Amino acid sequence: MFTILIPTWNNLPYLKVCVESIRKHSSFQHQIIIHINEGNDGTREWVREQGLEHTFSDQNIGICKALNQASRLAKTKYISYFNDDMYALPGWDYHLMKDIESIGHQNFFISATMIEPADGKDPN
Repeated sequence: MFTILIPTWNNLPYLKVCVESIRKHSSFQHQIIIHINEGNDGTREWVREQGLEHTFSDQNIGICKALNQASRLAKTKYISYFNDDMYALPGWDYHLMKDIESIGHQNFFISATMIEPADGKDPN
């Protein structure tokens, strides 16, 4: 359904939660592509163990270059972007697809709102 691009930079514990949330809460099958910046924390090994498609850079090349590299592997009609510390809620993709269908044409960009603590400030 979607190609999900996720750039990461030595953030393996959060990346694991992100990918698991996508797998657990998606209504459809998606192509997940990770761009690994450095991966000094075991990210590259974990991504390979999971059978996830990925691109790699020896150093942090930033989000833009990472997404451009990863997007070259995309095989679906739609691309979705996740940060490695995001969490997919149940049915996220079903509702997104319904919104896409309601637009009625292919020229669109959809952005989401993050769910954060009530005052919008992370206490940590």
